[in-house]
Amino acid sequence: LQPFAADCKTYDIVPYVAAIHACQIYALDATRNMRWVFTGGDDGFVRKYDFFASMGGKTLLTQNQKHTQVESVQKAGVIPSYWENEEQPLPPATPKPVQELKMSPVYSLAVQSEAIWLLTGMESGAINLFTVRHEEGKCHHVLRQHKAPVSVLKITQDETGCVSGSWDKTVLHWDLNTGQVVREFSGHSSQISSISFHMLTHSNDVLLTTSIDGNCFVWDKRAMNSIPRKMPPPERTPPWCLSACWSADGNKIYCARRNGTVDEWDFVSGKFIRSFKMPSGSGPVSYVSSMPNGKHIICASTDNIRLWNVMDDYELSKSAVPFLIVPGHHGGTISQILIDHDCRYMITTSGNRGWEGSSTETALFYEILPVI
Repeated sequence: LQPFAADCKTYDIVPYVAAIHACQIYALDATRNMRWVFTGGDDGFVRKYDFFASMGGKTLLTQNQKHTQVESVQKAGVIPSYWENEEQPLPPATPKPVQELKMSPVYSLAVQSEAIWLLTGMESGAINLFTVRHEEGKCHHVLRQHKAPVSVLKITQDETGCVSGSWDKTVLHWDLNTGQVVREFSGHSSQISSISFHMLTHSNDVLLTTSIDGNCFVWDKRAMNSIPRKMPPPERTPPWCLSACWSADGNKIYCARRNGTVDEWDFVSGKFIRSFKMPSGSGPVSYVSSMPNGKHIICASTDNIRLWNVMDDYELSKSAVPFLIVPGHHGGTISQILIDHDCRYMITTSGNRGWEGSSTETALFYEILPVI
C-alpha cells in the first residue's frame, strides 16, 4: 500500500482520464502494476489501454468530449491495440469450409498479473483463453461447460485456476493447467452477478458469490460437500444484488441493493447488522468496494459514486453527511470498479452487463490520495 492508505481519515479521489467507448462497458481488469488496463463491452472487442501514458496526458480530449466531463478530466485514454472476442467453433469430425466467426459481447474478463494471458466470458457459455504478451489476441484454448453467458471471472491467487459464474446459475472452479472443472458450486437460483475471494485467506479458500435474486452465499472450498452460508435480503428489501465485497479486515460483508441501500453483515456470526441508505433518487447501487483503512466503502449509484464512512455513528447527528461525492460519474449504471493493490489508482466503467440500465459508455481513471 502507499503510505498512510491503511490508517488515513479519508481519501481524496480525483478523475483525470476519460476513456470513451462507443458501447456499453461490461468488464474491466488490469495488470498488478497497472501498466495495462483491459476493457470489454457489448460490441465484442477487448480493448487494451496504456494506463500511465493515459494519466501522463499523451492524448487530450476534444472540446466536445470535455463538455460532458468534470473540470479535472482533460486527458483521453491511450489505446495501443484491441482484438475481437470471437466464439470459437467446436472442432468438427470432418473438415468444413472456413466460416466467419461470430463475435460475442465481453460479459466478463480476467487478466494474468503480468498480462501473459487473459480470459474472456462468452455469450455461449464458453471461456476463451487469449495470449497477450506474445501473439496478442490469439485464442489458444476454450473452456466449455457453462450453458449461458459467463458473467463473472476471477483468477485464483496462484494463477493456476479461476472461478467463473454464469447466467446458468452455476459457479465453477477451473484448473487452468488441465482445462478441467475441479468443483461445481450449485445452490443459486438465479444468474450469478459477482464473485469475491476473502481478503485474508491467501489460498482463496473462502468465496463470496451473489446472484440477481438478491442472495449472497459464502463457500468454503476446503469442505467438498459444504452447504453455503446464506445471507438473504433483509425484510422489505427487493430481491436484487449486483455486487458484494469484504471489508478490509475480512470480518464484514457489504451487499449492494436495488432500493438504494448497502447491507452490512457480520461474517463470523452471519447476522445482519444495518443498512446504509443512499439519498432518495440515487437509483440502485450497482457496485460496492471497500477501502483499505476499514472506515470507508465505495458505493456506485446511478447518479453518483460515494465514499461512505461506515465507522462513525451518524445516527446521533442527523445533520452530518456520512459520505463524500466522488466526482466524475453521473447518470449511468456502474458495471465495474477496480482499485489497484497499492490503493493509488481507481478505474470505473459504465454499462449494464446485459441486464438493465443505461450507460455513459466511459471508463474513468482516478488518482487516490490519503487524507491524514
